[in-house]
Amino acid sequence: MVKQRIIEEASELFGRSGVKGITMDGLARHLGISKRTIYENFKDKEELLMACINAFHVENQTFAQKVLLEADNVAEAIVAMLRKDAEQASQLRFKIIEDIRKYYPRVYKEQLIFLYADKSRDFEQMIKRGISEGVFRESLNPEIIVHFFCTQAENTAHNDMYLNKFSLSDVFENIAITFLRGICTAKGLEIIDQYKEKVNYHTDEMSM
Repeated sequence: MVKQRIIEEASELFGRSGVKGITMDGLARHLGISKRTIYENFKDKEELLMACINAFHVENQTFAQKVLLEADNVAEAIVAMLRKDAEQASQLRFKIIEDIRKYYPRVYKEQLIFLYADKSRDFEQMIKRGISEGVFRESLNPEIIVHFFCTQAENTAHNDMYLNKFSLSDVFENIAITFLRGICTAKGLEIIDQYKEKVNYHTDEMSM
């Protein structure tokens, strides 16, 4: 479908160059279609941007559901989802988010803030599940844990020094994994270490 293709290509361009740096004329040239075709599917750039964010949200929700079904436990699921978040952050460099915050405040308020809240709520539920499974420590306050981690992750993602100086794997290892280990029980630590070994094994196999 033309509409879906426009969303997919626009999402990629927005992520690479920011929202402000991509014009409807430029998008039409990139797609090899007329600008009129774009406007037949989207009223304006803001509507297209909202469609891109919604598609991103649906993709992440689908991935999260798949991981939760396939993972042996909640700790593995959280590690897999945080790894995906790190990959997306590395690709986007959060330029798109800064552009939306600055130039499209309505989209930021109606879409991104909702997306963040939804993601935080899901994360909090997984922390609670991890506590009930004996993977995370009983003394934890899930709301505080999620707020602290999300704030730290956002501050890091907005700091070019980290993203330019260190590899994605280094950032992921030293922030996400270290954070999770800090809230784990002995059972949780064992699970995370086993999962890391499994992921590293598959990565080594693929590079051979």
